[in-house]
Amino acid sequence: MNPTEVSFYSDSHRITGYLFTPEDWKTGDPPRPGIIVLAGYSGNTQADCTHMMKRLCAEGWFTFGFDQVGFGKSEGKRNRHRPFDQVQNTFDGLTYLQTIPGIDPERLGIFGPSFGCASGIWVAAHDERVKCLVTDVGVTNGETWMRSLRRPWEWLAFKERVAKEARERVVTGQSTMMPYGEIMLRDPETQRQRDRQVKAGHVFQSEERDVESAETTMRFRPDWVVDKISPRPVLFIYAEYDVIVPSEQQLTCYEKCGEPKKLVKLPKANHYDSYEFGNPETNKLSSEISYTETINWFSRYL
Repeated sequence: MNPTEVSFYSDSHRITGYLFTPEDWKTGDPPRPGIIVLAGYSGNTQADCTHMMKRLCAEGWFTFGFDQVGFGKSEGKRNRHRPFDQVQNTFDGLTYLQTIPGIDPERLGIFGPSFGCASGIWVAAHDERVKCLVTDVGVTNGETWMRSLRRPWEWLAFKERVAKEARERVVTGQSTMMPYGEIMLRDPETQRQRDRQVKAGHVFQSEERDVESAETTMRFRPDWVVDKISPRPVLFIYAEYDVIVPSEQQLTCYEKCGEPKKLVKLPKANHYDSYEFGNPETNKLSSEISYTETINWFSRYL
């Protein structure tokens, strides 16, 4: 099952997308739901979520992912992460789905893993076209996420570094770069996951990001608006042993979310076990729980 490479425009940038069409769909069939699968902090759905997109499409749904602006094959300035630009990409991605023959424009859902969860919550809270949301090991508050990755003194030093760069940038117009791994710190499993992706042929962009990427991430707090999604349904999936996005992120956000909602734990799982190949010893069980719960949720509400 291979996607069709397509494109749409968002804020004048050409965004490259990957559309999975159900194998049993043919012209003239009744319209079916369309599901957007959002990229994580890598900005590239093809690196993060290929397995989930294939599984959802195999259920008979149109499934769509795209490279966020500035990432992968999409246009836009490189080496930067801007949550609100990615939110706009997602709004426009929903509009693009409404132009695809065979997709029911009234039955659109989002699957948001990791930082894709952050975008998914924000978009669902502000756009009622999203009828159903699944969040998976998700970031729900950029500041508390960044803080959780660091020891207390490291967090204070990091926060001051970001603030200092911001003061210099607004005066000089010059941005400072830092290694990507200093913004999203990597535990050993994250590094192994990245090595597996490289071995599989994925080509990552520059290992640098501008410091403003950290600043904009810290100011992005979807848990402040998650209560606006109700009465549309939200499924929260979290991994018991997640050290990249600790479960407190999802549990706190779940409490703030209105009904209908559901919380699912992946026992003994790490961050990547639910939506992509992670630890082979735990991945099969965790990914099957994630697939089953996600499919059941979309089946029920789309």
